[in-house]
Amino acid sequence: MQTEVYFAGGSVGKLDWEADARGVQVDLDCTLCGEGELLRCYGEWASGAVLRIGLPAPEDGRLRLRRRLSRETLKTAGCPAAVPQRVYLAAAPEPPVIRRNPASKAEEIEQTAEPAQAEPLFTVQTGDTVLDALLTEGVVQIEREGDVLRLSCPFASDRPFALAPAFVLCSVRGERAELRWEAKGRSPETEP
Repeated sequence: MQTEVYFAGGSVGKLDWEADARGVQVDLDCTLCGEGELLRCYGEWASGAVLRIGLPAPEDGRLRLRRRLSRETLKTAGCPAAVPQRVYLAAAPEPPVIRRNPASKAEEIEQTAEPAQAEPLFTVQTGDTVLDALLTEGVVQIEREGDVLRLSCPFASDRPFALAPAFVLCSVRGERAELRWEAKGRSPETEP
């Protein structure tokens, strides 16, 4: 199925959403938008579930994203394999909107959830290609503590976690896996 993709309230492109036995294949094609912003593609379902579909990249003067979302990824996020009700580009997820059945009431009610925190418009580079890719995709959060970077992600002992490629260096604090990273031979960089 194909659905519209929105940015700042206007339609900017299309998302092809093809479900199969293994999950969903997505193909996003949008106009370039959001000057200087690192935009991610989000899907929202009628239940209020929001999923970060991925990070589109400029390609031939357009924003493109092609990827497979596994059934497990969708299940973990609480999202059905059906096409999202709303797809949008943003720097951070917007608070979900629950839509009532038009037969009962034609109004939208904002869910009483914490507003999403805006993500910074810069990236911190560790110098490790795998960790930098996880940071770019937004699945790992990062904080600077002097010359050390503290990377973290949600952790549950019965599910995969984003920092698994560096699991031998991780510690677990509560429900988060943490990795303290100090790049050897060079200092971590901040890029605009």
